[in-house]
Amino acid sequence: MKKSVLLVILMFIFLVSVPVLGQGGVEYKPIEQQQYVIEDPVVGDDLYIFVLCMRNLEFFDVHVEAFEMAGKILGAQTRVMGPAEYDTAAEISAMKSAIAMEPDGILIYPPGPELGPVINEAVEAGIPVVTICGDVPDSKRIAFVGIDQYEVGVVGGKYLADLLDEKGEVAVLSITAPMFQARESGYRDTLGKYPDIKIVATGDTQADFPTGISVAKSILQAHPELDAFVCVDSVGARSAVTAIREAGLTGQVKVIGMDRNNDTVQNVGKGLVAASVAQKGHLSTFYGMMILYNLKHNPMPITTNNEEANVLSAPVWINTGVALVTQDNWEYWLRNQ
Repeated sequence: MKKSVLLVILMFIFLVSVPVLGQGGVEYKPIEQQQYVIEDPVVGDDLYIFVLCMRNLEFFDVHVEAFEMAGKILGAQTRVMGPAEYDTAAEISAMKSAIAMEPDGILIYPPGPELGPVINEAVEAGIPVVTICGDVPDSKRIAFVGIDQYEVGVVGGKYLADLLDEKGEVAVLSITAPMFQARESGYRDTLGKYPDIKIVATGDTQADFPTGISVAKSILQAHPELDAFVCVDSVGARSAVTAIREAGLTGQVKVIGMDRNNDTVQNVGKGLVAASVAQKGHLSTFYGMMILYNLKHNPMPITTNNEEANVLSAPVWINTGVALVTQDNWEYWLRNQ
């Protein structure tokens, strides 16, 4: 009898789930490399906005891709707003414009705490906000979806220590924003456990390729015995590889990159970058969208009255984790462009 009841329940769950997964007549079509695209979605009235800066970086392509994919799956309208460059003032302005549009939710990449007040402004206006990639934990954002920034340096540092046989001189290519400093701290703490590994220099790429090359060249000139660069932003590896090549040191100075830009991934395949610590960028915006959508349409009954109990039916943090791109798997990380 119990088995029969369980079977009925499972069948009910399956029958209920099928129309949800196929909501709006969404169809999936396999394309190259086992990726999927969505055809002919039915778009409803919901509007969700993704606000970010540095949209010019290839790094954000996968975030926008997954954000728009989630919108199609959910039958919602999506819009991406924000400056192409690293410009927090312009991003704050874009966020204010997004608030004025009264969307059903906002995803935002905040590079630093400067975005806190405008995030609070959105929430106080009744618009839920989820931060992705970077976080402002002291703000009123409802959730953060992204990595443990410190873990980047732990994973990359352990890998480099093995490559260097636990000895050598290392330089860090970083950015001054807090999330990048957390990654650098992970490297410093991890490499600091090896007495014969010394971090001898730090340079700020400013998330700009020409600046990154110039900084890396200066470090190579000041430290001719340098054994490796570690990079905590997506332009660092390409900058380091270029500086190393122009200095005639290819093969002599190792590079640990950050993220999965195609140039970085290809350089891993060529052996010019030893490995890259990659975020699973799709997951940030996709699950961020799911949080916002379900808050409106499918709030979990955590209590008998969540509003009166002052309980929000959303996770505080979804850790999307990092993965190493190496010569064993690099080709699977390449994206169609």
